[in-house]
Amino acid sequence: MRRPFLRVATFTVVFLAVYCYVVVALSNIAGEKARVEKEKAAFIGGAVEATPEAGENIFWGKGACHTCHSIGGRGSAIRGPNLGESGPLGLPIGARAMKRAEERTKQTGKTYSPTDYLVESLMEPDVYLVEGFSKLMPVAWRPPIALRPDAIRAVITYLQSTGGSADLASIDQSPFFSQLQALASSGKAQGSAAAAPKLLVSGEAEAGRELFFNADSPAACAKCHRVGDKGGNVGPELTNIAAAQPLEYLIESILEPNKVIVKGFEPVMVQMKGGQLLTGVIKKESSEMIEIGDSQGQTQKIAKGEIVERVPQKTSLMPGNFSDILTVKDFHDLLAYLQTLK
Repeated sequence: MRRPFLRVATFTVVFLAVYCYVVVALSNIAGEKARVEKEKAAFIGGAVEATPEAGENIFWGKGACHTCHSIGGRGSAIRGPNLGESGPLGLPIGARAMKRAEERTKQTGKTYSPTDYLVESLMEPDVYLVEGFSKLMPVAWRPPIALRPDAIRAVITYLQSTGGSADLASIDQSPFFSQLQALASSGKAQGSAAAAPKLLVSGEAEAGRELFFNADSPAACAKCHRVGDKGGNVGPELTNIAAAQPLEYLIESILEPNKVIVKGFEPVMVQMKGGQLLTGVIKKESSEMIEIGDSQGQTQKIAKGEIVERVPQKTSLMPGNFSDILTVKDFHDLLAYLQTLK
């Protein structure tokens, strides 16, 4: 009689052990899946937890904020202000927002909180420009970035924590965030995408890539612009340009390069003692020497003792005659390639 009982008992113990193992394994898998989905959401703009960690992922990922901004020594973008303590006012953005809020309050006569300033900067970046910078920042909730309000909330907590403390309650209480939520849910974001320029010719990205990198092509963009680890550094880096800027910006930058000159790439004309004139972008400068990059992507080192005068220029180094030297096909091929840079 004991053997059947022992067999049943042994089977029961083994069954329970296997059952518990499977349950734990499935729980771990589910937990890992939830973690992966949560991290994935931070990159694609889906449901995102409002934490500085999620906001950091978006800032350096899907949000493409890093295309224009650096934070302290992290990143190399200079289109927009550095958001660390090496930026304007010598304060990281979490602390700097307090000063900016005071400025906005004086300018508008409306009371701004630091959070109001941060939200407004993402919602309507052109209404307040930091001195020396141009209207380049895209609207975060519109294409091509198209962040949803929950993702924007997460980014704001990250900015708040950079030199300050994350304050979710202040975001939800901000009238600017309420406006942003209304705008984002009104269909205007989709409408702005529909209003984008319609190209009459379908470009070929691979042909555009050849135009970009071939030094003998009519475009030869890589003489001055870098994509990834390839190209020059006389002009702005374009590695992720399509992730942050809409098609209209790309078209304007090619056909009207003088309309907006990115900060840090303003050209100067240098007159030397021998009467020579050199126009270019100052890439490096010390107490004894400057290094200038010219329109051909070449750099020259000039001793300051040889310089008589240097004068800022309002004309970009980028050629302004691309509408003449590029065929219709070339132009659309180049645009097709630039739109892949995300």
